[in-house]
Amino acid sequence: MKELSIFVDESGDFGEYSYHSPYYIITMVFHNQQEDVQPAISRLNQELSYLNLDNLCIHTGPIIRKEEIYVNMSVDERRRIFNKMVAFIRQIDIRYKCFCIEKKHISDVVEATGKLSRQISEFIHGHYEYFLVFDDVKIYYDNGQVEVSKILSSVFNALLPNPIFRKVMLQIDAK
Repeated sequence: MKELSIFVDESGDFGEYSYHSPYYIITMVFHNQQEDVQPAISRLNQELSYLNLDNLCIHTGPIIRKEEIYVNMSVDERRRIFNKMVAFIRQIDIRYKCFCIEKKHISDVVEATGKLSRQISEFIHGHYEYFLVFDDVKIYYDNGQVEVSKILSSVFNALLPNPIFRKVMLQIDAK
């Protein structure tokens, strides 16, 4: 059985244009489950353990902005983590696609939703044969923004035979 996993995350919000958040971006990472990424994950975890960062869930925004657990780390320490993540991504067979709108050209949430839905629909249409190769297409999203959940559900349900939706939840170990 062939399975395609699509991991979705967003950046920005559907609010009005602001200089600090001029774009709204939805990114999808595509992974054919027949391609084993476990050895690369094990290597990444081992590399992170050398930095005394066991069981780390890497989130690049806080690394760049020096937030959360990275607040007391130097630029060099944060760069090492970032570089290990980049090396990991280069080792595994994944693809990605970003869908973006510039908010200053959008009048409201309805228009933003429509433009993003159209971009995603056009992408799926352009790669339709690829999607049909898979028995299961699973879409993983944390349901962080209602508009994105609606876009994903409506577009994938309209265009693919039987998409499967999974809610992603981040588990953080208390230490």
